[in-house]
Amino acid sequence: MYIAIVSLIGVVIGALIAIIGTNINNRFILKELDKRTKMAEKMKEIDVLVLLNKKVHDILQKRDVELASAALGAEYQSFDGFDDCQITIDDYIYLQSYCAQNHYYLPTFMVDKFFENIGHRKIVLDPQEVRRIGAYTYQSGRIVLEAFSEEINQVIEDRKIELKQIRELK
Repeated sequence: MYIAIVSLIGVVIGALIAIIGTNINNRFILKELDKRTKMAEKMKEIDVLVLLNKKVHDILQKRDVELASAALGAEYQSFDGFDDCQITIDDYIYLQSYCAQNHYYLPTFMVDKFFENIGHRKIVLDPQEVRRIGAYTYQSGRIVLEAFSEEINQVIEDRKIELKQIRELK
């Protein structure tokens, strides 16, 4: 009888040790999984912001190329100031749809503020003129786009710092 009780106590102690070891292992695995998930999400945020910033820079570069070619021909428009910006209809729709599709990864306030600012600067032209140009013209739109690009760069740097902090967690 004594041997049966000691054996039963040994089995119970062994089971407790196994349960405690499994619990510690599960906590470690879940912590690593959570860390990887957070890192993947931060990297996705950075990728989305970099692509948005690249598109903004593409729009700004198109403006420079169009001005250089328009200055040589008769298509030059006198209302084009150095701060004015023409955003093609396709580019504007792309910006809106990209921001809508990736709203989870973008700072909503910053994006809403950008579209509000750029919307207030739209120059009203004859629809025929808009079709001929193929773009909407925004007064001082270049400044708004450059400021938006700077804000995006600042957010990217913040996300990189957060990613580095997540990597350093143990």
